Amino acid sequence: MRILLISHGLPPDSIGGVEQHVDGLARALAADDHTVEIFARASLPDLPQGRWLCTAPGNPRVTRVAYRWQGVDSLDATYHCPPMAESLRAFLAERRAAGAEFDVAHVHHLTGMSSDALATLAQAGVPTVLTLHDYWLLCPRGQMFHRREEVCETAIPSRCAECLQATFPHWLDADNRDSTVKRLHARALAALAVPQRLVVPSARAIPPFVALGVAASRFAVVENGVDTERLVDLELPPAGPGPLRIGYLGTVMPSKGLHVLLDALLTMPPRTVALHVHGNVVPYHGDESYLTRCFARLGPGASVTYHGPYGLRELPQILASIDVLAAPALWHEAFGLTVREALAAARPVLVSRVGGLQDAIEDGVQGFVLPPGDVAAWGKAMARLAQDRPSVQRLARSARSRARGFPAMAKDLVAVYAEARSRPSPAPAA
Repeated sequence: MRILLISHGLPPDSIGGVEQHVDGLARALAADDHTVEIFARASLPDLPQGRWLCTAPGNPRVTRVAYRWQGVDSLDATYHCPPMAESLRAFLAERRAAGAEFDVAHVHHLTGMSSDALATLAQAGVPTVLTLHDYWLLCPRGQMFHRREEVCETAIPSRCAECLQATFPHWLDADNRDSTVKRLHARALAALAVPQRLVVPSARAIPPFVALGVAASRFAVVENGVDTERLVDLELPPAGPGPLRIGYLGTVMPSKGLHVLLDALLTMPPRTVALHVHGNVVPYHGDESYLTRCFARLGPGASVTYHGPYGLRELPQILASIDVLAAPALWHEAFGLTVREALAAARPVLVSRVGGLQDAIEDGVQGFVLPPGDVAAWGKAMARLAQDRPSVQRLARSARSRARGFPAMAKDLVAVYAEARSRPSPAPAA
């Protein structure tokens, strides 16, 4: 097949979980003799918004399109991006004229790409699959994690209005917040009606969309893959001596629960555990205080090291330097990339019983599944592993059995593509 992948970013410009997923999927599809093109957003400061250029010919062929959120003056404008919808329309026409018409398009994230992209694909007659890596279409915060740092199970309009007004006070007030949320949810439903198939990496991500009004039958569950090949040769963690080295990898933000891990660490005797934090710190919807709040709770001599952001090339070395990975997330994370990467590296994991994280392991076999936010439970699990280092190796020996590579994921997605091609095109959204 000739396959178009659409994403809001791509390495090396952007190395988030979705971007890594798209990069790995493209390479796996190309290795299986499919012809793959990627259409990805990038800043490209030398180009006007909506202009694109091919940055990598071959297979996969990569086209990057310039968009920098210039002129965005409302919450609606973060979803409806006319320069991007028009650029996709022109790109599809150009590729068709070049004899490179697509059999299927797989859309991965529409932040900065315009929710109109789905209708544009439908108008061009391209069968479309949409993967919902998070909840951005119905929640501008992406994670259904309330401003008060509370988990949202469904998108309740009144609750959304309160949260979004607090998050975007420069755009929303008491007079327009309810109507904005109404348009937001209507836009999400219209967009979700367009693709032939909707994909989620975990069935646990489906309920909020069903509660909004999307039929459960429209979803296919395809677990994401990770780059297992570069992690398969890592040795098991050592049996000691010294503190148990626990790693936290990923963006440092409230919904990821680093503060829970730090509070659990404070319940343990000194030098029992050494915590290593690797990840980028970004403002969380305008709040820049989270890292300071986290480390302000620690006293002098605490066994916690913040190493800063890391690149993909550094990941094997980082995973080799820890014994256990902890993912204390509080939101219903749809997948959990770092957890699967740790498993591929033969590292046991501690995960929250939320979203797709809890499906990553068998509790007690490759690690432990713990109540989200329960400081005592997290402290107890950490102490258990620190005191029984042979059990860490036992868990590590089972870890790789839960890792899934990009080729297996690509094979499953090709079956979804074939199904999407066999379905009639829905009416394009208005």
